[in-house]
Amino acid sequence: MKTKFFPFALFALMLISIEATAFTNPPKSLNKSTPRPKAGMTVAELTGNLQFDFGHADLRPKYDDQLDQLAKMLIDKNYALALRGHADSIGTYVGNWKLSDKRANCIKDYLVKKGVSAEKIVTTPFGSTMPIASNKTPEGRQKNRRVEIRINAITNSINSSL
Repeated sequence: MKTKFFPFALFALMLISIEATAFTNPPKSLNKSTPRPKAGMTVAELTGNLQFDFGHADLRPKYDDQLDQLAKMLIDKNYALALRGHADSIGTYVGNWKLSDKRANCIKDYLVKKGVSAEKIVTTPFGSTMPIASNKTPEGRQKNRRVEIRINAITNSINSSL
């Protein structure tokens, strides 16, 4: 069993490392003090965490405006998006992993329906492994049922000597 799990764990760590490296230093154009996009929300507001109800991966209607404006910005600009799905600690490890994946893909599906290229969106499930609040309180668990949005400019850095 250890032999089968090790390659998966190694791949997952590599994927997390690559994603973390890609979004550690966002370009200055995406700094939190960036002026508001044309539609009126700041980049910080557009990339705020989206929270979900317990045991659900359905998008709350209150996020429609935020995601519509995010989709417009992604279409108008050359940006890539990482959607990181999370869950609270209630339930099984595997169940929370699958739920966090469904949550991230729910957001991806919404953005793709709004015209964003699916190739520019990466989803990563984290299950209950990365809480941002205590899972001992209802408020903390609510904060942990989320999708984090990370945005990054796409640069064309193809080596011209190829």
